[in-house]
Amino acid sequence: MAISRDKKTQLLKEYKKILKDHEGYFLVSSDNIDTTTVTELKKELQNSNSSFKVLKNSIFKIALQDTDQPVEVQNFDGATAVIYFEEDPTTPAKLVKEIQKDTEAMGAKGGVYEGQFLNEEKVMQLAEIPSREQLLSMLVGSMSAPLSGFINAITGNVRGLTVALKGISEKES
Repeated sequence: MAISRDKKTQLLKEYKKILKDHEGYFLVSSDNIDTTTVTELKKELQNSNSSFKVLKNSIFKIALQDTDQPVEVQNFDGATAVIYFEEDPTTPAKLVKEIQKDTEAMGAKGGVYEGQFLNEEKVMQLAEIPSREQLLSMLVGSMSAPLSGFINAITGNVRGLTVALKGISEKES
């Protein structure tokens, strides 16, 4: 089915907006994905400020060229979708990896994060990194460990002194 020129222009504007307004994106194959999986994926992505959109390749390639995206990302074929995100690339990468592991229907083709090209391997490596929230909680835990150890040492000495004084007072009675 042919797309009208107005629809193509609208799609091009939409794709350029996606590329300019977001921190990064992943290109994934979308030829064997069923509707249920896509619906679940969209819900999960929405929770992490990310979105999913099936692409018209020829128009998206024009948008990539017009927005000066890395040349490497412009080489893709077949049914393709884009997952674009605001800040944390690990959550969308984990979702892609999970779907790929469960159904073997979605594979990463590449992507861009902070202006840098990511090949398929790098996208899958992002799935191994803990999320931003997990990293922050690990940081807070490691920062509070010395402080809590210091407090335990101080209270241990005070507790020991209290026990010793109580023993002395019981002896004198």
